Amino acid sequence: MKILIIGCGKLGAGLAIELYKRGHTINIIDKDEESFYRLGADFNGLTVVGNGYDKDTLEEAEIEYCDALVCATGNDDINVVAAKIGKDKYFVKYVIARLYNPKKGKVFEAQGIKTISTTGYSINRAIELLSFNMMDSVQLLGADASTEIVRIMATPSIDGLTLKEMENEKDFKLIAVVRDGSSFIPKEEDVIQAHDILYFVTKIDAKRRLKIFLGI
Repeated sequence: MKILIIGCGKLGAGLAIELYKRGHTINIIDKDEESFYRLGADFNGLTVVGNGYDKDTLEEAEIEYCDALVCATGNDDINVVAAKIGKDKYFVKYVIARLYNPKKGKVFEAQGIKTISTTGYSINRAIELLSFNMMDSVQLLGADASTEIVRIMATPSIDGLTLKEMENEKDFKLIAVVRDGSSFIPKEEDVIQAHDILYFVTKIDAKRRLKIFLGI
């Protein structure tokens, strides 16, 4: 994915580095040029100095070509404005805004803008939200790397299924679910809901069948 991050503070820089390591194309905006030193020498994404809600700055950062936008400044108002511009003007498909005030969260979730808090798991949570259109590798297992743990957001084709209904396949298995920031090990009667983050363990040669099963 091509991802634009607004804000190169601790959260924005950490997210940019992690996503860049995972092979994504990262563009990042900050009004302070020195903040880009947080990205390190190995980061090779596009850096743009300017305000994240400014049209010229956003377009210099190629927002119109981005699949996702993460608004990660330390200011709720800037994050909200930038998120709405990205969603409404540039039609960015996936938009995430960092919000210090949790009361604003539900309002923007209703508009299709996902929100993250300022707690310690924000980077992992943002990565989870950005990973729902792909199968994201979490860990290869064994010296032969023949088994893998992967994660993905629940797709419409499996929304409403129970774990029991998903267990016909023997080469992959649902092992954990993250829902509204809390994780649990699913039981047979548990129902999959839209936007659940699903963790599967799968044989490498069964990943294609798992993708077909998930509808991706």
